[in-house]
Amino acid sequence: MVHTDGFGMQTTQIESGDIETVGETSSSRFDRFAALVVLTTFGVTWPVLDLLGQNAEFFLARRSAKTEIVVLAVVGTILVPGLLGLIGSLPGRLGRWLGVALLVVTSASLARLYLARLPVPVWLELAVATLAGVAAGWSFFRFVRIRQGARYLLPAPLLLLAIFLVARPVGDVLSEPDSAVGNPVSVSNATPIVMLVFDEFPVASLIDPDGNLREDRYPNFARVADDGMWFSNAVTVEQQTEHSVPAMLTGSVPDQSLTPVTGQYPFNLFTALRSSYDFHVYEAITQLCPRALCEGLTGSVTSLTRDVGVVAGHILLPAPLTENLPPIDRGWGDFQVVSGDFDSKEAFRELLSAGVRIPIDSFLAEVAEYQDNGRPPLFYLHAIVPHHPWQFLPDGRSYPFIVEANPASADGGWNDDEFLVAQAMQRHLLQVGYADHVLGEVLSALEASDIYEEALVIVVADHGISIKPGVEHQRFITEGTIGEIAAIPLFVKLPGSDGGVIDPRRALTIDILPTIADVIDAELPRDVEGVSLIGPAPDRNSTTTYGPRGSVTYDAAGEEKLEVARRIEGLFPGGNPWALRPAGSPDLIGTQIDSGSLEESEMTGDIKEEHLYESVDTSDETIPARIGATLEGDVNGDEVVAVAVNGVIGAITRSYVDGGDVALLAIVEPTYFVDGVNRIELLVLTEDGELSLVGTGG
Repeated sequence: MVHTDGFGMQTTQIESGDIETVGETSSSRFDRFAALVVLTTFGVTWPVLDLLGQNAEFFLARRSAKTEIVVLAVVGTILVPGLLGLIGSLPGRLGRWLGVALLVVTSASLARLYLARLPVPVWLELAVATLAGVAAGWSFFRFVRIRQGARYLLPAPLLLLAIFLVARPVGDVLSEPDSAVGNPVSVSNATPIVMLVFDEFPVASLIDPDGNLREDRYPNFARVADDGMWFSNAVTVEQQTEHSVPAMLTGSVPDQSLTPVTGQYPFNLFTALRSSYDFHVYEAITQLCPRALCEGLTGSVTSLTRDVGVVAGHILLPAPLTENLPPIDRGWGDFQVVSGDFDSKEAFRELLSAGVRIPIDSFLAEVAEYQDNGRPPLFYLHAIVPHHPWQFLPDGRSYPFIVEANPASADGGWNDDEFLVAQAMQRHLLQVGYADHVLGEVLSALEASDIYEEALVIVVADHGISIKPGVEHQRFITEGTIGEIAAIPLFVKLPGSDGGVIDPRRALTIDILPTIADVIDAELPRDVEGVSLIGPAPDRNSTTTYGPRGSVTYDAAGEEKLEVARRIEGLFPGGNPWALRPAGSPDLIGTQIDSGSLEESEMTGDIKEEHLYESVDTSDETIPARIGATLEGDVNGDEVVAVAVNGVIGAITRSYVDGGDVALLAIVEPTYFVDGVNRIELLVLTEDGELSLVGTGG
């Protein structure tokens, strides 16, 4: 009698009762192939594609070609599952055992995806997922109906592929027309237009508690205000970049369901002016300028593959194994920025270029190389600054970005540790200083090309960020975050006119397009919700800012941003980001020390990335101003520690508990460093107010 066992082997019952193996059936191998294709799709590749499919900005930010998106989808739903299916269905004993292993692993992965949603310990999650994988593998080889049932699910990957390519928002990106759409407008006063959009930038970061610009800290923003008009009470109508930028460029509040591509917004600044202007456009996150008009920068296939791998790691691996992966909640790409043992300045320079500097440098180069071709230029740059990850300094340099979670972060918001959150604010303010530096670069390039004087220049931010203890999410608009999320910088310099005007009207981001149309004397072909900022102020007693989780309506007085500015002043007197220190600690920054005369602490310290301080080049584009360390010995995670560089205290910080370690973080001014070897020392502040030496550093 002939039987087929779960391994697909035909066996013959001999009269003596022995079992003789005859061979493996092609039908059973096909069953293994079908099961592995289905399990790999649902348990491995589709969860990654599904997440990316819900966030089209991942592709828009890198301006991925349509073919790249389609190839990624085919690889995820067809090629990878098919390859694993072929491996697991190979003939012979090796193929059978590979099939067993892959069935167990893919089944366990599928089970873990559901278990990860439950509030259970990681060890229990892994244990149950492993048991589920083993049980699924055993059931497959034990029960014929389960083996045959996989065949009926085999078309599922093709269905998922179609869903990914057709469903919104990725379907909107793929159906995006490559040619220009919408009707252009006629322009009677075609003056050069320059629009610079900053990202994640509350106006409270620029002002003092009285609402005045901190001109000494941000001289280039002050210059634009002096040359033009500062709308000091401006707010964004949208919380998210993918909606706030379309609001600026269309003059109306967008539908929350729309994807930021031309096909969804056929009427916008670029389509309206395409017949009258020479475009030099660098978008980020959005793709409102048709590709035929604005090729822009495209991300590399290598970068796309790497970032998809990082996303897959975060989705498929248990939490402990993702700790060393780059975070994916700080931007839309280039997650794999630098490893924890970073040792190459050149590699870091490439990181900065890939993440931030390439569009800025390319924009500056186009301004510098501009030649009049008979049509006025439209220069547009969406610069992803001062958006985190925070790694830039006001002088234009950067410090190495270490791949680790911000100690103050908590599920997209901030924890209740006031000093750690204040350190996050410090890094933000330093990067605001860098935004001022970038603005200075743009202004200098415009002047050098004789564009600035006669240009309409608009400087604005898409939205802000909330950095304060206990906030649920740093980007959600709530009644408590209006002054940080909604209130944004907005400056308008008119062509050839005197400036220095501070306009307190309630200006909205939807007023930008009507203002441009007013200046260039263009009649918009349709009604828009915004109004020109050149004319009389509209009667706006209240404003609504929208977000995916709802909207908030608030009055137009603008007091919220002043409350934020007062909090910043309390942490950083005079708006000086270098002045941060724990509450109640003495102001020792800038104090020289003689470590030889100090009593040694029983604590010991370990400076992170100590090799960075062994050969510092103070003229380099990167400087190790971010100093991290761990403490051991009699420590509790609440020590006040002074960080000295070459015998001068550059920062006062406080330790915190990081997993099983006690760690600290400080950022010091680059002026404390010298060329060559630098000495980093840690000094703990004792209860009697004295300093004692902790370790010796580099």
